[in-house]
Amino acid sequence: MRWLFHALPSAVAREALGDERYVAESLSREGFVHCSFRDVLLASVQAYMADVEVTVLQIDPRRLDVPVVVVETPRGPMPHVHGTIPRDAVAATFSLAEFARLEPSLPDRVTGTRFGFLAFEGMTLLDLVGAYDPIARIASMGFDRSASCEIFLAEDGRGANRAWDEGGAELVTRRARPPLAEFDVVVVPGGPGTRTLERDPSLAAWLRSFPPNRLIASVCTGALLVGAAGRLRGKRATTHRSALERLPEYGATAVRERVVDEGQVVTAGGVTSGIDLGLAIVKRLEGQEVADKIATQMEWQG
Repeated sequence: MRWLFHALPSAVAREALGDERYVAESLSREGFVHCSFRDVLLASVQAYMADVEVTVLQIDPRRLDVPVVVVETPRGPMPHVHGTIPRDAVAATFSLAEFARLEPSLPDRVTGTRFGFLAFEGMTLLDLVGAYDPIARIASMGFDRSASCEIFLAEDGRGANRAWDEGGAELVTRRARPPLAEFDVVVVPGGPGTRTLERDPSLAAWLRSFPPNRLIASVCTGALLVGAAGRLRGKRATTHRSALERLPEYGATAVRERVVDEGQVVTAGGVTSGIDLGLAIVKRLEGQEVADKIATQMEWQG
């Protein structure tokens, strides 16, 4: 996944970036926002904006809740963002002079993704571990050493943060309900405990604090918690077959599929589909080749 860069007149930028979402003029005219990759941005500005003072936005594609289509042009591949851009997705702004000076050292590839995983009493351990293992291999297998994974307690005030206790073993987390804005991706496992948690208004409010333009994913009945937080409304979703009929209660269209990708909401079916979910997230952020190498190392044939 590569950083996106967008140039706009500085006079426009001063006003537009004060809003929650940036609305480019090209949206009404062409239906998308023109962006560039790092190494062709200057050529694009020289070709189309040579006579105006320019501000350059560095856009985080992980935080875009609208489609991005990369098209081939005479100047190479160009990403088109089909919708408004959340202010949360603007990672940095530069004057054109700053960008020209920094361009060789600016990162091209998006790295350092922060993954958060909920854990709670009554979860199914494989829901959590199935998704965690392939995602954690982004760092452990050296594809991006700066990527990080944290498992934290979804329930508040449980003493030693003991999230799971079974068969003589226990899972204890360092933190309970951390600020979700710290993470780029949040993964919600399922299990019998979701039936209680989905009725907990404080949990739903905490999940709603995760910026809505960022990626939230669920395994099995974790979809019920995502639904209780309002993130499934108007979307296709899946869960364990025994709970599929519950999804319309949260405004979702229930589908019987292994993994359902609805942009910034991805849901997976029962238990073992957590591995598929983890690999789907790896593919989305790191590409097919990395996902294939991780699946091969895991001896996962899916």
